[in-house]
Amino acid sequence: MEPTDPDQPSRTDVIGREGVDMTGPFDPHGRFGRLSYIAWAVAVSFGVNLVQMALAFAFGVSAGEPIPDTPAAAVVTGISLVLGLAVMIATILFFIRRLHDIELSGWWALLMLVPLVNVVFGLYGILKPGTDGPNRFGPPRPTAGWEKLLGGIGAVLIGISIAAVLIVLVAALMNPQLMQTLQETMSAA
Repeated sequence: MEPTDPDQPSRTDVIGREGVDMTGPFDPHGRFGRLSYIAWAVAVSFGVNLVQMALAFAFGVSAGEPIPDTPAAAVVTGISLVLGLAVMIATILFFIRRLHDIELSGWWALLMLVPLVNVVFGLYGILKPGTDGPNRFGPPRPTAGWEKLLGGIGAVLIGISIAAVLIVLVAALMNPQLMQTLQETMSAA
């Protein structure tokens, strides 16, 4: 009997009747194209943020104010921590699938836990096209219409965010007074 690699799913786990990836989005096996990866990450993050805002509103916890020392605030904080952990786990699962699409082992996702490296590696994962046709992790997963739409919106927002950060950094480096203001703002927060 051949030894099994836990990072590689068996072909029957991934391939459906039509020869396409039939795994669910939270399954670490199979593949995610770029737009599917962005769409699912945005959808999960947005959904959890809505739940957190609803909880904060329901328990009377306001954003921008100190967290009150009440049992309700403790409940909202606890639930928010659990939801934040769930988003982190889901995002790592999605990135594992994205790595499979570019024919890398899911173990590379551990780099996402290293500060600054995670930014560069995350951009690499988003920008690198997946392999055409089947690879050792299975066939490509078709990107649903809503994933194309939400993934496209997410990609544009990522681009705008990167451009905004670069503009602020360049402006701060060129204007020492702006740099001082940014430092004071960061230290006050």
